[in-house]
Amino acid sequence: MRNKMVIGMVAMVTLVFLVNCRRENDKAEIEELLNKSWFFGGEVQTMDDSTRAPSFSNEPLIATDTFPWYVKWVRRIERPVERHYEIDVVGDSAYVTMTAYLKGTPPEYGFFVSNDSPVGPVLPAREIKDSVVRKAKCFRDDTGWHLASITVADIYTVGALHPITINKIEARVNDSLVFSVDNPNTYFTKEQLPTFKPSDTVEVTVYCSADGDSTWAFLHHGAGHRPGYGLRRHWREPFYRENTTIFKRTWIIADDSIVTTPAVRHSTIDVLGWATLFGDSTAAYYAHAWGLPYIIKSPDDTLPGDEAP
Repeated sequence: MRNKMVIGMVAMVTLVFLVNCRRENDKAEIEELLNKSWFFGGEVQTMDDSTRAPSFSNEPLIATDTFPWYVKWVRRIERPVERHYEIDVVGDSAYVTMTAYLKGTPPEYGFFVSNDSPVGPVLPAREIKDSVVRKAKCFRDDTGWHLASITVADIYTVGALHPITINKIEARVNDSLVFSVDNPNTYFTKEQLPTFKPSDTVEVTVYCSADGDSTWAFLHHGAGHRPGYGLRRHWREPFYRENTTIFKRTWIIADDSIVTTPAVRHSTIDVLGWATLFGDSTAAYYAHAWGLPYIIKSPDDTLPGDEAP
């Protein structure tokens, strides 16, 4: 009898060990999938220092709804940025929360801006302390783990002096609403992600606000993957201000230089505080952004795979 109890305990311990090993293997496979997935890889890239400043040198007059052409700014983030994964495996499903921290410590790093005049100096860097949160759902079949759906990458300044809220983002093509998001915890499958044709012209509208301050919104787009090199450089363009809480701009998909379809690119709606952009050397940095991949495909194209071009 005693021998049977010992054998039973050994079998139970062995089973627990095997289950734990399988769970850890699953987590490692999921993490590898997400690190390689071209749908998941833009959240710590589209906020980096690889943006170009907007240029409006041909605009002699600056209207109140147009971002001043002489204001130039850039973020310089300390590298590398580490992603941290919390993965809960339940059978053939997995629930993932990815977090990261974007840090810019002056004087070498931070938010740099020149906002005084066309020949004005660059102000001392403002410290950057941004947190990134993105969630994903994965599933397993006979071929392994796959990405099922993702949320936006929610990127926000920790302890912001004037917290910024993004209330809603809309995209329209030919006056028809093709995409809308108003909650950073909403999951999107590939079929539900923003999807455009190479010839589309998209009107993007951002609804946002800040506690005790105004804001200005910017669009980052066009960042695609190059094997062995990561994301390409992307474009940053200012929105036009409808009023203090609504911003719009037109986005021509052909500007993304799409060679073949279907293609996956990354975009970010980036909202910065008024004082961050236009304040003096004593002003603080604060921002809020939502990042999401988008698909460019022709009507006959299938949806891209997890590691699409």
